[in-house]
Amino acid sequence: MTTFLMMLPLYLFGNLHCMGMCGPLVMMIGKHRCKNWYFLGRTLSFSLAAAAAGALGTVLNIFLARYNIAALVSVIFGIVILAAGIFSLLRLPMPNLKLLGGVEKTLSLLILKDQKLPTFLFGFFTVFLPCGQTLIVFSACALSASALAGLFNGFMFAILTSPSLFFAMQAHRLLGTMKKHYNTLMGAGAIAVGLLACFRGLADLNVISHFILNPGSPSHYHIVLY
Repeated sequence: MTTFLMMLPLYLFGNLHCMGMCGPLVMMIGKHRCKNWYFLGRTLSFSLAAAAAGALGTVLNIFLARYNIAALVSVIFGIVILAAGIFSLLRLPMPNLKLLGGVEKTLSLLILKDQKLPTFLFGFFTVFLPCGQTLIVFSACALSASALAGLFNGFMFAILTSPSLFFAMQAHRLLGTMKKHYNTLMGAGAIAVGLLACFRGLADLNVISHFILNPGSPSHYHIVLY
């Protein structure tokens, strides 16, 4: 739940990005009878991908804990998220993300068929689109070191960014005036998340103290910000 609360602003701001990146694609299936299968495929793939990221974080955490350097994982992922936030603020392209640019062309072929399976697959494979936002989210899921937390956050990320895509199917200009604010909001949010991740790692290394939101509660119920 801590990861979800930490990432919630990014999930909400993410609607601005999804409108600009995937909006033009989903507009093309706006009149399809099976258009809702897109959301089912997208939600499933994002949930599974985030769960895999969380599971990977679990493995890394267990392995590195033996060498007392597990906290460094938090710092490393924090730096990755910080870098993504800075790239967003400066409106710079994310490194190497264009390597997957051909995926968009492949997805376009699925749009042509107004059938359940092609529409479902169209939504499912959007997770492979080059996107700095998903890099931030999946990095945070790996940082949680929990497949269950990753599954939940991937699911919520897909659900909370669906409204913009739903509206894009209806009218692509609805949120057009807000897209220019995406880089600032997402960049600032990513920097905040990255700093928290770095602070968490430093706290685990006993460099700084953990920040507990409810220190008066029993330790089992502590909500640790970092």
